[in-house]
Amino acid sequence: MNVILIAIIAPLLGAILASGVNAQRIRRILRILFGATAVAFAVASLPQLDRLSGVFVVLISFVSFFALLFSVSIFPKIDLPDAHWASRPAYFILFGAFWSSMLFAVTAQSFAGVWIGISATTLATTFLVGFSGGKTALEAAWKYLILCSFGIAIALLGTLLLGRAAMEGGIPPDLALVWSALASHGNALPQPLFRVGIMLMTLGFATKAGLVPMHAWLPDAHSKAPAPVSALLSGLLVSCALYAIMRVQSVTTGQAGALLDTTLLVLGSLSVIVASLLMLAQRDVKRFLSYSTVEHSGLVAIALGLHTPLAAFAALYHTINHALSKSAAFLAVGAVQYAHGTTTIGSLKGLWHEGRGRLFLASLVALAGLPPFGMFVSELLIVIAAIQARQWIVLVIALVGLLLGFIALARLAIDTESGGETLAQKRSPRLALTAVGSVAVAALLASLVPFVRLPLP
Repeated sequence: MNVILIAIIAPLLGAILASGVNAQRIRRILRILFGATAVAFAVASLPQLDRLSGVFVVLISFVSFFALLFSVSIFPKIDLPDAHWASRPAYFILFGAFWSSMLFAVTAQSFAGVWIGISATTLATTFLVGFSGGKTALEAAWKYLILCSFGIAIALLGTLLLGRAAMEGGIPPDLALVWSALASHGNALPQPLFRVGIMLMTLGFATKAGLVPMHAWLPDAHSKAPAPVSALLSGLLVSCALYAIMRVQSVTTGQAGALLDTTLLVLGSLSVIVASLLMLAQRDVKRFLSYSTVEHSGLVAIALGLHTPLAAFAALYHTINHALSKSAAFLAVGAVQYAHGTTTIGSLKGLWHEGRGRLFLASLVALAGLPPFGMFVSELLIVIAAIQARQWIVLVIALVGLLLGFIALARLAIDTESGGETLAQKRSPRLALTAVGSVAVAALLASLVPFVRLPLP
């Protein structure tokens, strides 16, 4: 059997097999072992993948494994016990399905495979967003399902139009949606149909990436989902949508490419400035982090829109840094919420006195773009790329957004880390803190990426 196929089905298959064991302790151990096995298969599949897919496979597997460790240690609170999807087996099977569907999206060789993978993530995560069963969680799940389904439908229409343009341009039907074939025949395609298809695909995937004005689902879904699910939604699912946009951009040339670049610059600029302003008004930590995701997704869109070699590297590098830093932040918030029973900013004080609080502070430092974390380097590269491209308006918007985001993050850090120590109701399990710390360390080590050669094919 193909190693890539095994790597894709391993997370879901492992979750199903582990859920069939009755003994709870053995079941927990099996979930961890099966998760580690899924990571091993993902690494083994790297020689069969191109560089871009390889980076995302490693990123998805690493973050998902530690989110799984966190889930095994701190199981999400259930507000509506009679909800049929709110059980341990259902949670971990949906978690495995989410993990597998993301791997499917980034290892596919055509736009049809990317669309199927990202569509599958919507089905799995809808129930995870509403897992607690509370009223607000269920509302967030419905909002997420409706808006993302609309975005996926737009992307499907664009994919079909792109396939039609490819066949009219002489590409065989079985290769019509393969990006390698599209890139080599781009100038031969009927341009009006090609441009419409490209734009619809971009707007559809931008909805999943949470770019303004298609971002309305993201703050509700990411803030109401269990902490490890929020980590995957903000850190990985948004990254998968950005990966899809990167693939779309790779096949565009001429007028279609110029139109796509302009669209990305506009969407990215709107996302950065709107999200940074809304961050200043938040009173819940998870909702605050959700708007931060919109801001950083906008920065990646700006980098892609600049369309220079430096900007392309900066976009990918920032996606990696954000995935690690934001996942660490949501997992740290999950540990804080488990101990204190709240994510309201005004109710959390003196977190510096706790290990989980210091981990949360480290994630805020990373998200603020301060050294020694990798996001400092990636944001600097985006600024340099904007200067080289002479995109002065976009540069000013990006700098203003970064400044406002920094102010919001600094205020959040001061509000939650300083002051009298808030008495914790519970002690966070070591396994959960290990998961948070591991992702935070990875975010720190990511600062070395520009200075080393990665062992990718």
